[in-house]
Amino acid sequence: MSLANRLVNGLADENVRWNKNVGTLGGERVTMIGDALLSAAFVSYIGPFSFTFRDRLWKETWLNDIIDKKIPYT
Repeated sequence: MSLANRLVNGLADENVRWNKNVGTLGGERVTMIGDALLSAAFVSYIGPFSFTFRDRLWKETWLNDIIDKKIPYT
């Protein structure tokens, strides 16, 4: 019985943490598409290039395009 009570109490604490995570994920859901788009594009297209080229491409092209299309990102 003691072990069962410890298990139930431990799961109750997890419930609090899970509820916090649900709230956090709700906010992150908005920016998830933009973040995934940028990550995939970076790995697929500009990963092997130099820092200077990647930085210029990111700041002068991709970032402006994302802002113009109103795609939320972090």
